[in-house]
Amino acid sequence: MKKNFSQTRKMQISGGSTFIVSLPKNWIDELKIKAGENVTIVKNSNQSLTIFPINKNEEVKKSTAVIHSSQKDSGEAIKRKIIAAYLAGYKIIKITTKGMRITSEHSSSIRQLVRSKMIGTEIVESSSETISIQILTRLPELSFNTALNRMYLMANNMVRESIETLEEGEMEHANEVVSMDDEVDRFSLYMRRNLVLAVGNESVLKDMGLQKPSDCLGYRTIVSRIERIADHASLIAKRIRFIEEKIDPKIIAKIKKLSENSLEVFERSITAVQEHDFEMAENVAQKVSQIIEEEKQIMNKIKETDKNASIIRFALEDLRRIAEYSSDIAEVAIDDNIQRIISEE
Repeated sequence: MKKNFSQTRKMQISGGSTFIVSLPKNWIDELKIKAGENVTIVKNSNQSLTIFPINKNEEVKKSTAVIHSSQKDSGEAIKRKIIAAYLAGYKIIKITTKGMRITSEHSSSIRQLVRSKMIGTEIVESSSETISIQILTRLPELSFNTALNRMYLMANNMVRESIETLEEGEMEHANEVVSMDDEVDRFSLYMRRNLVLAVGNESVLKDMGLQKPSDCLGYRTIVSRIERIADHASLIAKRIRFIEEKIDPKIIAKIKKLSENSLEVFERSITAVQEHDFEMAENVAQKVSQIIEEEKQIMNKIKETDKNASIIRFALEDLRRIAEYSSDIAEVAIDDNIQRIISEE
């Protein structure tokens, strides 16, 4: 038998200042709500109301995620599970084994992850069979735009410095750029965690400065694209070690020009999102097409026999990808602001 998830009920008034609506008995029975118990009512931004029962035992249960590890799991597999639990909003993440010690590989991977990737986390318990991670950060401590700006500035700086290392060929500087990627990843996870929580929590949504749950979908894309831009900057810096000798200044000049254009659309895409500027976002999309064509022209002039040819080609491709990711960000602004430039009939 098909369940009925929607019913129409008449609103009634009681005492002149309170409205009452009756709820189907079978719904109440399924939710195990008893007469006299409290429920929470949330006024949503989409002109709807949400009613849900208060179940303290369930809340406590969901605050802790227990991950069972075994010797078959790789260190990377454990890290992926921890990140998934972190993004899901759990306050405590417990990694445990059954009848065996946590391997040194797992222990090292967990500690490295907490130290380098997860904002506001701390290992609060550590034994031979259990490691507990507590998320101490009060969510959200930063508005979305503030966190977005910080993440953007870090990624932007990484791209600029990666091109400098390409010109200089200095490994020490290149290593500094690569290490900056961890900080971008930390902000990415922090913001994605907040967005997951905001989808189901109106209070978190408002604290982040967002208007409606659907905003979280587009902003998750933005965070992901900024993270990828930082990854490409890191890749440019990592390849410095393979440079045979300094790259031809004429080639460097073209690469620097391409990077400036890519960073320009990156900046404009973020501005378009924050200022809800449809026209600016549309201009970014058009500009990116020009950058892609510019990259092709430079690429076609690079000969396989040229020294550092592969390094140069990879760098050009990275810069093109940065522009394309900026276009993805601009598309979020276009989608979110289409109502500003259309009329409805």
